[in-house]
This record gives sequence, C-alpha cells and structure tokens, in this order.
Amino acid sequence: MRFSRVAVLVPLLAFSTMTAAANSITIFNTGVSNTNALLAAGAVDPHYAITANLVSGNSAFVPTVTGFPFGCCWVPQGPNSQWIAPATDTNGPVGNYTYTTTFNLAGLNPATASLSGNWTTDNNGVNIILNGNNLGFTTSFTSFFGFNNLFSATSGFVSGVNTLQFVVFNGGGPTGLRVEITGNAAPVNQVPEPGTLLLVGSGLVGAWLRRRR
Repeated sequence: MRFSRVAVLVPLLAFSTMTAAANSITIFNTGVSNTNALLAAGAVDPHYAITANLVSGNSAFVPTVTGFPFGCCWVPQGPNSQWIAPATDTNGPVGNYTYTTTFNLAGLNPATASLSGNWTTDNNGVNIILNGNNLGFTTSFTSFFGFNNLFSATSGFVSGVNTLQFVVFNGGGPTGLRVEITGNAAPVNQVPEPGTLLLVGSGLVGAWLRRRR
C-alpha cells in the first residue's frame, strides 16, 4: 500500500495546529474588579492580598491620594490597571511587601501554560515568585517613573490553583505595586474541531485515490 506523503502530511499538520489552540487564563491586573473595570479610590483589591508586610491586615488598597506620589512620580492610574498599596495614603514602613494573587488552571494543561506582563513598583521589585519558584525578575529603585518592566513565565505551573507573588521593597514613605498580566493554556484532552476532522478525512481519501491510480 503506497500513500502520498503530502496527502497525509497536510491534514496532520492542520490537526496539530488546530489542537494547539489555547484558552485565556483568568488572571487580573491590579486595581480592577471581576469585570476588569477600574476600582474606586479607597477600594480593596479583590484579587491581590499583601501576605507579607509591615502593616496590620492583608488588604491591598487603591490609593485615595491625588497628590504626592502622583503628579511627580508615580505613573498615572488607568486605563487598564491601577496602583495598589498597603494603605490608602500609600505610606508604609521600610521593608519588603509580598503581594499575592492566585489563578486556577482547572480544565487546562499546566504544561502548556504561559504568563506575560508588565509591572512597576515603589521602591524596587525584589522578585516574582510562581508556586514558590523564583522567576528572577526585578525592577529598579525608581521604576515607578515608568511602566516598562516586562516579565514572563512558561514553566512551573501546576494543576488547579496556582500562586503568583510580587515582592516589593519599600525604602520609606510611599510604596505600591502595579501589574498588567495575561496568560493562556491549552485545554486538557482537547477534542479536535469538526473542521479538523474534515481535513483529516479529506487527506485520507486523497491518499486512497492516489493509491488507486
């Protein structure tokens, strides 16, 4: 039995491409609601908690101040994210603050997951940690003047709930974090779409006809 390699290869490539389609991971920027709308000033961010800090409580707040550190130093709020801080006035003692968020990969294949984003901090970003693994991304002591510190992750994901942490050092006075992030992963046991099955069937028919000739 002799089959055309081209006739078989084309549908197989189509099958491989279409089954690799990925779904978006539900993960949120700082300072937004469940619908990605900007939270009001003074609101508690529902997606980020300060799990290691030098102030009481774990809440991360959208600042209420409109003057310093805004106007001179911090990148303005919006349109897709906002600064969050351990207090509405942004001030906190010297030391490290760990902002923690989680996302769920239920129904998604963790081996195919990836995240990418941008962050800025006051003062410097010490590290980003995914499920206890240091990703090694940092920001400068005065990174708050801009919003151009890219980061990414393509490994270290687990099934179900994943934990992502941003460690920020405060040198005194205002401190905060701002993150914009997206991610995707392929579904577990992804079923080929009808169009994919049609292409595979067409390729096999083509191979059979070539054999007949």
